[in-house]
Amino acid sequence: MPISLEKIEDMLASKGFVPRNYFTLEDYCIYIEVYSITDANTFMLYISSRYELKVRNRENIYKLMYMEFTDEGDIASEYAEQLDKIDISQYYNDFDMKIAMNQYNVDMEQRLKDNYQHELFKDIKRKDKKNLRDVYRQLKRFMFCVQNMRYKLSIFYKNYFCSITKDDELDAFLIYNFPSQDENKLYIYIDLKTFFEKLDYIVEDIRGIKTGIHRLLDQNQIKHSKILNEMLENRVTVFQVSAKVAQKKQELNICCREYEKLLEELNKNEKITMDKIHEATLKYADYSLKGLHYDMERTHLLTNLNNDLSKINVLKKDVINNILKIRWKYETLTLKMDKILFDNSIMIHEISKNFEQFGEI
Repeated sequence: MPISLEKIEDMLASKGFVPRNYFTLEDYCIYIEVYSITDANTFMLYISSRYELKVRNRENIYKLMYMEFTDEGDIASEYAEQLDKIDISQYYNDFDMKIAMNQYNVDMEQRLKDNYQHELFKDIKRKDKKNLRDVYRQLKRFMFCVQNMRYKLSIFYKNYFCSITKDDELDAFLIYNFPSQDENKLYIYIDLKTFFEKLDYIVEDIRGIKTGIHRLLDQNQIKHSKILNEMLENRVTVFQVSAKVAQKKQELNICCREYEKLLEELNKNEKITMDKIHEATLKYADYSLKGLHYDMERTHLLTNLNNDLSKINVLKKDVINNILKIRWKYETLTLKMDKILFDNSIMIHEISKNFEQFGEI
């Protein structure tokens, strides 16, 4: 029997579920927001576009526009180090929800990425753009919760909808004419095949997954609060660090100046030695006419002067290398401090703004 929207609605009704909103992409129904009449739990039912289900003569039908964007672009993510996936997974893969799960070979057509991409993201309000990126990053973390499950997660924000797909990718949509509210709503995401295969367990599974997710988020709230509190308690005073670095830079400057003085003295000695060589060369210019003794005296003098000049050049090379090393250390220290303080100023500014949101909860 072919799949029809009426059949899906009948199957939903048989388990006490009612469609609330229909979402279409290129006229085909790909999502249905569903709620339970027994416990008011909700979920998002995904219908592959290959079923080509069109929705007619129903209320609450909303068109979707696929959005292409990443979580990059805000100040904090540009200047702060990104957590490795393994670090994130320590918080979000400890999901112990046990549900009646069977292993199936998934062979459904991957969600269409379509040729229908518009640069809508440029036109989104700045605040919405930031909040959308927050939602996007949040879902990337939540992937670890459901990476081995047939159920996934979705979040509604205003008239935007972001979801972890059955292929563990992220989709984002703009919803046209949707009655938006400045709220974030977490939904369980179920594809149609999973829905039919797990129909007898769907109510218990949704309730259990929601409970498990809430429990995990509560645990993470405690973990994150503890880590943040420890960071604040054990923080090093910026002025102390700055003073320590300033002292180190001053020591490098003093050391560099000593080498620079030594280089000046070597330059003077080099000039004096070169002048002596020049004078000796002029003095003994006609040495071939004055005999062997005169020639030996000239050779001995010039040899000693050239040896002195060679020693000076060796010392100069060592001194110059030391000066360069000290200057490089100084510049490395200066540039590193500039980077750290600038990055931290940006991040503390972002953290301060996030702290302000505590008062809005």
